[in-house]
Amino acid sequence: MNWHTTDFTIIGPTMYAGDRWCGTFSSHTAALAGLRIMRNGGTDDSLCESDTDLLAAIDMDEV
Repeated sequence: MNWHTTDFTIIGPTMYAGDRWCGTFSSHTAALAGLRIMRNGGTDDSLCESDTDLLAAIDMDEV
């Protein structure tokens, strides 16, 4: 996934890349934090394991 050029939309806890559904995070805040982490690097200890697993899965997607 190219986190810098893909157009992401977050509605509630759900993230979309363009019109494609990426997944549903544990919360809206977690989805925003995940996007920030992937665009800026770093980590966020407040994300639960399922959110970090979802980020890894999205990152493997080749949109």
